[in-house]
Amino acid sequence: MPRTARNAHLISLATVARWELGYNERVPKSKSISTISAFVEWVEGIGEQFTTAGGYEAPWFRGVGDSEHLLIPSLYRSDEGREDLADDELRNEFSRRALPLVAERAPRDDWEWYSLMQHYRAPTRLLDWTDSALVALYFALTSWAPPCPEDRPVKPAVWALNPWTLNAYHKQSGPVGTDWEGVAAYLPPAYSGSKTPQYPIALDPTLSAQRMLVQHSHFTLHGHDTRSLDEMSAELGLERNLVKLVINADEDDIDYLRQALTWLGVTETSVFPDLEGLARELRAEYRLDRRQPKAT
Repeated sequence: MPRTARNAHLISLATVARWELGYNERVPKSKSISTISAFVEWVEGIGEQFTTAGGYEAPWFRGVGDSEHLLIPSLYRSDEGREDLADDELRNEFSRRALPLVAERAPRDDWEWYSLMQHYRAPTRLLDWTDSALVALYFALTSWAPPCPEDRPVKPAVWALNPWTLNAYHKQSGPVGTDWEGVAAYLPPAYSGSKTPQYPIALDPTLSAQRMLVQHSHFTLHGHDTRSLDEMSAELGLERNLVKLVINADEDDIDYLRQALTWLGVTETSVFPDLEGLARELRAEYRLDRRQPKAT
């Protein structure tokens, strides 16, 4: 379709997504979307799904570039990261080397150091979530990469989690802060030999970096069980409270969805308010990231 026609018809996107919720009869078990507005409709359905008689339970969202990736923190994605002292060693080395590189104020405690590690992509037991569905969609679209022809098809996805249900397993009402006495067991002093709890918990961190604030950051924090959150969903009572939207789209459609997000104010600099974000925003604005056809 010519670009002019695409500009005239947002609904022309060939994006198809499916979602499964379960028990809310007002929300269909599967749905196809072709617009940002349809994505918002899905989000509204999630909000209704996660609302109980006791009140509204705000969902968290996570965007991923590959719908087949499991909800497993970066530390546990390798055999080396699953070794007993891997987390202790990484925490110790990061705080030892990072202090001269911290542009903003230095972290004040182990929790702020661990959050800083996560936001600069050092391996941790944390998984990033956001309470902004559009920010999650941004991460799904921008982390997607077109596969090589010989590879399997790769589709971006957005996960939705009810953190209240997750923490109900821990007998907590909603996400916990780092000041909750029970959370200390999840981040014991390095090399203490203390074993963390088994199951993940939903955590509201101290917002120690600007990007955490603008990204509406939240975390789930894994314990010593190295399985993914989705693999534990039945044990945690999350069957109806952990939902994945898979977006079937080609490269042009994903590019156009990213453009549509900019119309809503979700840009590189709104998510990453720094010079690197500005550089990426300029590359996207001037379409300098599009792959060029190979010379023949």
